[in-house]
Amino acid sequence: MKETISTEDILKNIQDKDRYIIFGYATMCKTCDISETMLQVVTETKQLSYERINLNYYKGLIDQYQIRSAPALLLFKKGKLVQEVYAFQSVTYLNEVLEDFLVD
Repeated sequence: MKETISTEDILKNIQDKDRYIIFGYATMCKTCDISETMLQVVTETKQLSYERINLNYYKGLIDQYQIRSAPALLLFKKGKLVQEVYAFQSVTYLNEVLEDFLVD
């Protein structure tokens, strides 16, 4: 499987978009599958979208943002990484995280 969005495009989106969400996963990671299911529930109810990337293909991003593990939820506001989530815990927890993220 190859990447579907270039690193350059991701970096451009981080800079250009007011808010940008990246969900990083790894192939064959069952925890990633479960985490994304929880994320989908929350983002659908909040009408949010996120960039889904296979971290195996984004070493530059891993180094630049010091991504520690998969799954990873990276929340950007106005070009800055404002929060990282590695333990998704529950739908309720993710809802609270994204609710805080939406506040200016």
